[in-house]
Amino acid sequence: MIHKEGQGNFSVGGRESWYPSLNSFLDQATYDLTFKVPKQYTLVSVGKLMKQWNEENLACTQWKSDIPLAVAGFNYGAFKKKQITDADTKYEVEAYYTPDVPDYLHELPGVNLTPGTMADQVLNEAQNSIRLFTHQFGPAPYGRIAITQQPEFDFGQSWPGLVYLPISAFLDSTHRWRLLDQAAFRFGDFIQEVTPHEVSHQWWGHMTAWSTYHDQWLSEGFADFSAGLFMEAAQKPEEAGKFWDRLRDAIVQKNNFGNAANDAGPLWLGIRLNASKNVGAYNRLVYSKGAWFLQMLRMMMRDEKTGDQDFMALMRGYVQTYLHKSASTEDFMQIVNKHMKSTMDAEGNHRMDWLFRDWIFGSDLPKYRFEYTLTPADGGKVTLEGKLTQSDVSPDFQMMVPLYLDFDGHWIRGGMIRIRGNTATMKATLPKMPKRISLNVNHDVLAAEITVKKL
Repeated sequence: MIHKEGQGNFSVGGRESWYPSLNSFLDQATYDLTFKVPKQYTLVSVGKLMKQWNEENLACTQWKSDIPLAVAGFNYGAFKKKQITDADTKYEVEAYYTPDVPDYLHELPGVNLTPGTMADQVLNEAQNSIRLFTHQFGPAPYGRIAITQQPEFDFGQSWPGLVYLPISAFLDSTHRWRLLDQAAFRFGDFIQEVTPHEVSHQWWGHMTAWSTYHDQWLSEGFADFSAGLFMEAAQKPEEAGKFWDRLRDAIVQKNNFGNAANDAGPLWLGIRLNASKNVGAYNRLVYSKGAWFLQMLRMMMRDEKTGDQDFMALMRGYVQTYLHKSASTEDFMQIVNKHMKSTMDAEGNHRMDWLFRDWIFGSDLPKYRFEYTLTPADGGKVTLEGKLTQSDVSPDFQMMVPLYLDFDGHWIRGGMIRIRGNTATMKATLPKMPKRISLNVNHDVLAAEITVKKL
């Protein structure tokens, strides 16, 4: 279970399944765990630390969870600890790091790496993630979260109240540049996203679990979406926009075999999406397309006055309904049906089957072209006439595409164009001449290509 990595760093295995779980997140139980380890090391586990004591050369701790957990585990090493309590959520946020890096990094000539230099930033990102996700999805019940360093460089994982964060997240950008050279640019995106992604798994995977491999996007896609929310809150708008562009590229860009991830099949196939000529399709769809699905749903529900209030009610309702339970894709669809707005009722049956059919159970990826004219009308007003073309999709594929108007340097959503099949037309009277027109200002629609042309 424990592999020495040098300098007080250990890789901890045994993360698959503990009794009474049978290789599944369907089984949940409370845990009462006692550990005895060499006294020079620190062990961090799930649950709450009930007591600690010494027995000769051993450091002993007892950890207890009153809340049922789907999985238990621990991290271990020559850890130093920093801790804060968030004033808003009352959540205890802890960061554990080693004074030195493992041997495979320690032996690099001319590079002096010290994980503790970034511990405060890791702690702050975790605190802000807890605060944001509590606001968006409702409070988490665990009361504490430990963000712990692990020797793995590009891999993170989240257990209830315990996050295994890659050591790269504890290194500053200068050190990563020395290690990775040009690849540091791309890896910087991973570093920005890994902490909020893993913290969000407290909600997506632990508070609410998934039923089968078909439904794992309810965890990973939701976590990537949550990382996007964090980027919006923490970064400038253009940086947050780059996040959604990266996810889109992961879905549509072709590999050396000429295959895009989206060609592998519907998102609902889960791990079965991976193939010899489409390696990584699972990650690119379950994570990236799953996140995009939520983003599109969010934008459909957005209100100019109340913002994301309706979408937040949907997500909170999902958490409350399936707290400590396993949900299926169909279960989530029922929650969406309950919270959907009348403008989303594309088939007149107060159900969102059409959206799930197109984006979760289907693999069509549309291209959009919007051609329009602007004609002066009475009273200084302007008549807008437009035709939206939807291509590379099946005849019954339908979508709601937002129309944005730029008045005086500010984008305003003028409405939604409902399209089924290939074309849809619209006509509207505007109060004045817009500077620009767009369909995708807030990354509202996932598409292979979007073109807007004034005739």
